[in-house]
Amino acid sequence: MKLNKSIAFFLIIVLISSLTLISVSSCSENGDSGNSTVQQSPDSVAQTSVETTAPGTTAVATTEEKKNYYVSSSEEFLNYSFICPDGWQLFDSGDGSRILINNPDGTGNKTESIYVIVEPLEKLGELKADEQIYNSYSQYWKDMPKEEKSVTLEDEDISVNGNNFTLIGYEYKSLLNNDENIKNIDYFTFVKKDKYIYAVKYMGQNTEALEAKKTIINFISTFTFDDKVEKQKEKDKNSSMNILILGDDSAFDRPGGRVSGRTDIIIIFHINLDSGKGTVVTIPRDTWVSIPGHDDGKINGAHAIGGNELTIQTIEELSGLKIDSYIITDFDGFKPLIDFLGGVTIEVGEDLADGFSGCFLTKGVHHLNGEQALALCRNRHRNGDGTTQSGAFAREREAAKVVTALLEQKSTFERLIALPALVNFLLKYTWTDMQFKDILRLLPVLGKVKAGDIEITGIPSWPQAVGKASAVVYDKEATQELFDQIKNQ
Repeated sequence: MKLNKSIAFFLIIVLISSLTLISVSSCSENGDSGNSTVQQSPDSVAQTSVETTAPGTTAVATTEEKKNYYVSSSEEFLNYSFICPDGWQLFDSGDGSRILINNPDGTGNKTESIYVIVEPLEKLGELKADEQIYNSYSQYWKDMPKEEKSVTLEDEDISVNGNNFTLIGYEYKSLLNNDENIKNIDYFTFVKKDKYIYAVKYMGQNTEALEAKKTIINFISTFTFDDKVEKQKEKDKNSSMNILILGDDSAFDRPGGRVSGRTDIIIIFHINLDSGKGTVVTIPRDTWVSIPGHDDGKINGAHAIGGNELTIQTIEELSGLKIDSYIITDFDGFKPLIDFLGGVTIEVGEDLADGFSGCFLTKGVHHLNGEQALALCRNRHRNGDGTTQSGAFAREREAAKVVTALLEQKSTFERLIALPALVNFLLKYTWTDMQFKDILRLLPVLGKVKAGDIEITGIPSWPQAVGKASAVVYDKEATQELFDQIKNQ
């Protein structure tokens, strides 16, 4: 039996997945630029001229009547502003340190988003020189297997209001879709100001490179460190996401797996993207529930009977929550994924010595590799640290702690700028029904995660025999109250 939840980072992945105040607004006016000139829409009074001053260099001079601008509101870094493209939505982390704007009207599989990240230079570690930052971004693309078809796009140097940007990018195939004809475009650039880095990423799916470059250059042409302009927004309430995280008890050399293995770890991860709060709910694998279309049984049997679809139906019936996406991994995926992410730091609340799982840890803080983390999450021969029941209940709480630890520690600047290339790497170890647009919804909160923003809890339950089966039963009324509270977060 195995517990594999590292996927949660991906909500992170990505999750994984990330909790800061987010407001959504509709950006109403913007220009539409080309490579040589930028033309504003008829309704906009802003005018921007672009002139090429040298081969491969675009100089952008702006004479804007600062209208319909977004302006950041930080008390720490130098505030900036920009114009949103027409009709795009804007997701704000609260102070402007994470901004995602995206086009909600994409047709078919087309998706376009621009991601702004502001970080103190001191948090970049060894990434001090500009070349090191660009190389860090490029490395994920260069390491992609040939079948993922990563192609380097032509660089371009841009000057905007005295700020110089170098735009680099790649065309690639995303593992989030199976259509070989869908092109994905990623562009990246940044500028440094007053001990901070302001990074800008374009992420597009099912779009052409020239069209993508036109969009990102037009956006950069409006980017300025002028916070004296007035913000004009129509704010809307953002939605929540419920992500089901499953740790499967089978590996590639055993039957079942992501298709029909038993799920030993079952976690609902709820994120309220408006309030910036989240809840991780653990559900014991032996919980006796109603399985739609089948006899009552242990909840981990739903996956063995009907795979992901029946598991989601069972969880939704139990919780009353709408599951938006699932992420699943198994024994063979968990260990390399943790190692790929550089391990996980977690505080263990009791001394552990279990030959069955191979977990031998003393009470205290440990940085674990993949094998150690898996052993910790498999260990159910334990007394509990006083915050939960013993045995499997304590093990499930440990799994939830790994989830939150990954969320908090792994959303570094280096990994954020590597998105969505990083997603392709993570999908080697996990499986998900998330689409490109679902990953994008989580971006504004990545890198802002604090463990205190995530409440870890479990359904009120206890061991009890059901007929001849050793099972776990739960307090239906208290469980309903728990999920009703989550709905109202």
